[in-house]
Amino acid sequence: MVWIMGAASLSGYILTALFAIIAVWRLFRSAASDLIAGMPKRSAFRHYTVSIISLVLFFLLAIRACYITTIIVDTVFRGDLFEKVAVKNPT
Repeated sequence: MVWIMGAASLSGYILTALFAIIAVWRLFRSAASDLIAGMPKRSAFRHYTVSIISLVLFFLLAIRACYITTIIVDTVFRGDLFEKVAVKNPT
């Protein structure tokens, strides 16, 4: 039971850090949007800047989603949920 509290504490810190990083990146993106708005529409630099900013945000969101999924799956496997279901529903 102690490992649950330790894992929850650590995963909570990591999730909070991921949410903070994404929030800061979104602030950066909105600031960059103002800078990009002043560039010519057909500028290659503008195109690459928008692409890189969008790609980094996508990867940050994907990392956060994968980490949340890992926590959920790890909690289910350590909680022996499958064994409990197998005992309740023997074949």
